[in-house]
Amino acid sequence: MADATLIESRGNRQIAHTAYVADKPEALAAVTHPTAWRILQELRKTPDYPSNLARRLRLHEQKVYYHIRRLRDAGLLRVVREEPGPGAVAQILAPSAEAFALVLSGGTPISGPSPLAGSLRAFLGEFAKDGVLDAWIVLGAPTQHGPFLTAARDSPYAAQLGLFLGRYFGLRRGLAVKLDTEVKAEGAERGNLILVGGPVANIVSLDLNPHLAVQFDWKEVWRLRSARTSKAYAEETVGLVAKVPNPWRPDAWILLLAGLHYPGTIASLLAVTQFTDLVLKGYDGGPWYRIVQGLDRDGDGRLDDVQVLE
Repeated sequence: MADATLIESRGNRQIAHTAYVADKPEALAAVTHPTAWRILQELRKTPDYPSNLARRLRLHEQKVYYHIRRLRDAGLLRVVREEPGPGAVAQILAPSAEAFALVLSGGTPISGPSPLAGSLRAFLGEFAKDGVLDAWIVLGAPTQHGPFLTAARDSPYAAQLGLFLGRYFGLRRGLAVKLDTEVKAEGAERGNLILVGGPVANIVSLDLNPHLAVQFDWKEVWRLRSARTSKAYAEETVGLVAKVPNPWRPDAWILLLAGLHYPGTIASLLAVTQFTDLVLKGYDGGPWYRIVQGLDRDGDGRLDDVQVLE
């Protein structure tokens, strides 16, 4: 069994689906029954627990339970959450993928941007329009600026982010990058933004800080403080990856990649660009954050791995 991305052509559009690829035909036997197929289609619309699903489909509960057991045994259903109920905990089910497939050997290489699928589509989908990046990448200015009079040191590492985004988005017209000083001067905060660098180096990140569930705190020493767990992190290789609604325009989004110091920003960039599956595991949309720490596994003085702290 493996996960893949299935590309469906619809006229002049291409639709990407996260696909569950079976290595044996019998692995998909459970889905060949018409009732099982109805169950998958209905749960794709709205995840639900079996007894309520039976009412929605106007089927006997035992029949629905029978097919759900077969689908779960085959790995075609997953539990998205659990809710307490009278006498038991209800498991809310959904399909484990958007498509199910058997793949023969061979295939044709494709060129151009790769389609967004699965958690990555939920994560970056709001920053795209017709396959083109619909956001400003905002870097800290390389000259002394802001209340801390700091020259950003992490901006060159944003090239890592550019290489990553180039895999999924077409080029927009003109430059996609602005300095934080330009954003402030032009009033360009009211849109989709991808911020690189923390409040010391990026003044737009400084303005965003009060709106974060994990905030940069400099009252005593520089640290990240989580309002959700009350934990504090002060290591210089700690970084924050956060996706939040834009407080200056609620229908837009902001993606923040920032560290306490520039090594922490590098850690956040590595987390998104090289350890995407680890960092985005289970993400299906909405506001979100991860606190990560960069690691130097091979001992060469450069970060090459990350661990998720929260």
